[in-house]
Amino acid sequence: MKKSGAKKALPTRIMAIADIHGNMEMIERAGDIIREADILIVAGDITHTGRVSEARNIIGLLESYNKNILAVHGNWDEPAVEAYLREKGIGLHARGLVINGIGFFGLGGSSPTPIPMRSIYREDEIPELLQKGFPETAGAALRVLVSHAPPRGIRDKTFLYLRAGSRAVRSFIGMERVDLCVCGHIHEARGVERFNDTLVVNAGAFKQGSYALIEIQSDGKISCEMERLV
Repeated sequence: MKKSGAKKALPTRIMAIADIHGNMEMIERAGDIIREADILIVAGDITHTGRVSEARNIIGLLESYNKNILAVHGNWDEPAVEAYLREKGIGLHARGLVINGIGFFGLGGSSPTPIPMRSIYREDEIPELLQKGFPETAGAALRVLVSHAPPRGIRDKTFLYLRAGSRAVRSFIGMERVDLCVCGHIHEARGVERFNDTLVVNAGAFKQGSYALIEIQSDGKISCEMERLV
């Protein structure tokens, strides 16, 4: 990965996964695909147990195929997982960086859920977390938000037909220039949808083989194909 503040994006191939939930067998099956990506995005819920020891094993396996990883923790992951990702230099929660002329910033955990989870942030906390990373992408040709939780009303419909995304994330991408939002969290809401000028990609549950392949061109065009291991 080339870290830079360039105003022109370099062509970049991204593989986006989310909701691994400890399924290391799926990672091994996808090894050749993971190797081909310029950047591997992991959009939260890395573990099944929530423990940082499990996260180390999973990230270590991913790194055996591709060391260019950017990640956030999910609501299923303990806060110690976020600290581990940050220490490794791959964590994006409340942080931003520019790679290949593309600005990446992130939000881990999720907004409140009906049942208690390990990493939850109140809706009134989320804008501050986003604003910590967003300025660090200044000068980038494109901006990419990696958020475990989708924006409310966009790729967030549960199997009970309830909307479970974050209102604060939706408000943020409605006010700021965000070209791409990569998310997960709501497994059954996998897919691609445009919200104003933002392409929202819910990668689905990688534990079930779902992932997204995203192409960013030097002219700023972004395309996405939803895929599934069979």
